Amino acid sequence: MEKSSAENRGYSQTSVYKNPGNITRKSTWQRITLLIVLGYEGAGALAGGSLLVAAPDGRIMDMPVNIMHGVFLNFLIPGVILFGLGILTTTAFFAVLCRTRIDWLLSGLALGGLAIWFIVEIVILQEFHWLMLCGVFPSFWAAWSLSPWFLRTLNRHPDVYR
Repeated sequence: MEKSSAENRGYSQTSVYKNPGNITRKSTWQRITLLIVLGYEGAGALAGGSLLVAAPDGRIMDMPVNIMHGVFLNFLIPGVILFGLGILTTTAFFAVLCRTRIDWLLSGLALGGLAIWFIVEIVILQEFHWLMLCGVFPSFWAAWSLSPWFLRTLNRHPDVYR
């Protein structure tokens, strides 16, 4: 494999290699970071969403419905949304694992969806509990650390993301 001109332009931390089939490969540290965050967030969203759907009154997770301040009558709709985000995040995990053409696009959608979920959750609950950092920090950190590479990829390969 030969190194592309990206490394010659100072992108040594995010080495981009071109193989003979002209397919861009992401650097190992970015891929591993993304897989860890997607796996962690996907498992949490699937588990949390399924528990909220299974008991919309919040008894399984020991959460009273009144913590939502009347925005929802029960946890069914938030549970369905969270479970859907879990499916998207798990799909993105396997897309990155299998190195598909849309792996980073799915990852961006999943992490963006989770970021919106966390912001809306804080607004609805009207508080920030320290345990929320377990979900918020990995998503925002991964999105922030991977966004420069993702934007360069979009500019370099616009035909892949149409």
